[in-house]
Amino acid sequence: MFFNADAAAYQRGRPPYPAAVFDLLAERCGLRPGSRVLEIGAGSGLATGALLAAGARVVAVEPGENLAALLVADHACDRLDVRVSDFETADLSGEFDLAVAATALHWVDPVTSTERIAGLVRPGGWLAAWWNEFGDARRPTLFRDRLDAVYHDLLPAETGYRESRPQALDTDRWRAQLTAGGFFDDLSVEIIEWQQTLTPQTARDQWSTFPNIGELTPPDRARFLDRLGAIIDELGGHVDDPRLTVVYTARRTG
Repeated sequence: MFFNADAAAYQRGRPPYPAAVFDLLAERCGLRPGSRVLEIGAGSGLATGALLAAGARVVAVEPGENLAALLVADHACDRLDVRVSDFETADLSGEFDLAVAATALHWVDPVTSTERIAGLVRPGGWLAAWWNEFGDARRPTLFRDRLDAVYHDLLPAETGYRESRPQALDTDRWRAQLTAGGFFDDLSVEIIEWQQTLTPQTARDQWSTFPNIGELTPPDRARFLDRLGAIIDELGGHVDDPRLTVVYTARRTG
C-alpha cells in the first residue's frame, strides 16, 4: 500500500480533520463518553485521537503495519483496540454504536462492505464516512491557478481544479452504496468548508502523500515538488488553501 510504505510521511503530510466533524458525530450520531466505535481504515490515527478525546471506546482496523504502529505509538490507551487487518477479513464482533471511515471507505469492497458494517452496528446506531478534499473549485485562488500549470506540464491527464469533481461529492454514488440492502437509512450529507495555511515545506509534505505524485518518476516528482514550493515562496511564503470535508451519516435500520 502506497501510504503504508512511508507511514511517517503520511502522518506528517496529512492535516487533521476539522473539529466540526466530531461535533456533528456528537449531535447527530450520539458520539459521547462510553460510545463503542468501529473505525475502518484508521491509518496513523488522524481521526482516532479525536474519537478517543470524545471518550469513545475505539476498535481501529488498519491493514498497514507501519501506519498501525504509529497509531499505537501516539494513541495507545485502555480504550483503544487496534486490529492490523483488512476490514473485509478482520475478526470483529458487534454491536457498535457507531462505525466511521475517515478518508477510507473508497478502499473497501463497495459490494459487500455496507452489509458487513451493518452486521456490526446495533439497530439505531450510525455509520459515518467522510473525506478531506484538497482545493475547492467554488473558491478559486491564485495559488491553485498557478499549480494547475505544474499539473499540466507533469501530469497532463489530470483535470484542472476548476473543472474537477471530487469523488466525495458524488452523492448519488455514496447514497446508493450506503443505503444498499436497506441496512441504513436517514442518510445526510454535510459539507464543511475550511482552509489550511500552507508553507513550502508543509505543501511538499502534503503533496508527497498523493498517489498520483508518488507515481511520477523520481526526477519528475522532485520537479513537481520544487515548483510547488516555489509558487508558495513567490506568493509570500504561505498561502491559504481551501478545503472541504464531506461527511455522510446514515442510521442503522431495524
